[in-house]
Amino acid sequence: MDPLPPHPDAARLIRGFFQLAAGFWSGPKSRRAWVLSIGFVLSLAANMAIALAINLWNKFFFDALQNRDEGALLWSIVYMVALALGSALAAIGLLQARMRLQLRWREWLTSTLIPLWLGGRKPACPETPEPVDNPEARIAEDGRLSTEILVDLAGGIINTLLALCSFSLVLWYVGGTMVVNGITIPGYLVIVVVLYTGLTSIGMYLLGWPLVARVEDKAQAEGNFRYALTSARQNAGSVSGLGKDRVILKRSFNALALLWTELIGRQSKMACFSSGSSVLSAGIPLLLCAPKFLSGEMSLGDVMQASAAFVQVHAALNWPADNAMGLAHWAASARRVAALDLACRQDAQAPCEEKINS
Repeated sequence: MDPLPPHPDAARLIRGFFQLAAGFWSGPKSRRAWVLSIGFVLSLAANMAIALAINLWNKFFFDALQNRDEGALLWSIVYMVALALGSALAAIGLLQARMRLQLRWREWLTSTLIPLWLGGRKPACPETPEPVDNPEARIAEDGRLSTEILVDLAGGIINTLLALCSFSLVLWYVGGTMVVNGITIPGYLVIVVVLYTGLTSIGMYLLGWPLVARVEDKAQAEGNFRYALTSARQNAGSVSGLGKDRVILKRSFNALALLWTELIGRQSKMACFSSGSSVLSAGIPLLLCAPKFLSGEMSLGDVMQASAAFVQVHAALNWPADNAMGLAHWAASARRVAALDLACRQDAQAPCEEKINS
């Protein structure tokens, strides 16, 4: 049986994956799923609270430095130690919640897919072919990626929303207004960060959009290569097929290597662009706040607090562009899992004679 080509109805498969995977929160183990999910969200909120506290510490420390206040500087050290301890505890909590949620979700998905796969291969039909290519890898590798990456992406989205809500308010309040040609612009730093991130996101989109399709093609090529390896192992006892298997394996890996090379080049361009824009995102608020600092409208602590908040908001707004690769990897794995689930369910309902002749 030749490997199946990519399914033409990608959106249908994505919906099918969500319908399948959502059973984790409605089945017999739904209580554990909800506890882990709520713990994950609370851990994200705790980490964001620590980030806000560190942002406030920037103002406290640099104001003390500007005023040469030795007492405040000593207290800033105490606060920093407390923040470091709190940050470490929050990071441990987030790691535990995230990885346990990923593990239990994958455990549930695996225990759901395996009976479906094995149930379609009934003893009465010993010659039943596999419903799709390489089902073992779909259950093991794609099942792992589809749950692990989705939890990471969901955490990133929640963290992005929290960062936007909190640090945008900080940026609006600390930055204040700017007067340009007699026109007062409220929250000018928020406006600048939105415009700047919009420009960088367009650049990342133009560089990364072709990458999404290449990632999906690479995932398909990886599956084809694994399938070729499995076929070669099954034909290991045939001397006549040895040379043919070697040719197929070489051709399959060469196709994979070509796609991989294209990904390296495209990712290098994205990394170059992302690195440069990140450096500018730290310098732009300093330049914008410098006139207000020199005029006495802002303290040194205000400038550093605004700069840190600017970087946080920029990172939050730029999250979709930065995670295009992760989204592409997840979509490819999710479709492969959904295709296996759909094929197994259809195969289990088909008569034995129809399976054998298919």
